[in-house]
Amino acid sequence: MADGGASTMIILVASLIVSGAASVVLIDSWGSLAEASGHVTSKRSADAETDVSIGGDRSNVLFTENAGDDEITLYFVNSGSTNLDMSDYAVFVDGTALGTGDSSTLYPSSGTIWGPGSVLEVVVSDSSFEDYVDDQIVTVMIVVNSEVSSGFSGTSTANEEVRLNVG
Repeated sequence: MADGGASTMIILVASLIVSGAASVVLIDSWGSLAEASGHVTSKRSADAETDVSIGGDRSNVLFTENAGDDEITLYFVNSGSTNLDMSDYAVFVDGTALGTGDSSTLYPSSGTIWGPGSVLEVVVSDSSFEDYVDDQIVTVMIVVNSEVSSGFSGTSTANEEVRLNVG
């Protein structure tokens, strides 16, 4: 009988040592999982606060014919609740990447802070615009990033069809 009790005790102690080691691994893994979940939540929060929309009259977008490349004047509104990064956005017209455009003006003028409710006027030009005519419908897209806050920035896109009006 005494041998049965000693072997049971040895098995119990061995089981406790193994379960203790396993719990350390599980707790460490849980900490990493919780940290990753926190990062995902912060990124989603930044994305939720970041929003942009195409402003102005989309049926009457200024199209200027020039001797060189023709120009299109577009307006974009920060419709989110966080500042957008003035140096980190991209404009596309009918799939042609135009970067940040040839010139941009912020209304109301606030330096380089594209705050909520502010409108950014962007003039873009490209040799492919030579084929455009008055009343033509083109697809405009903008991709923006918010300013970095707590290590995260949000992203938003707007995509609309607009009608060109020769001015």
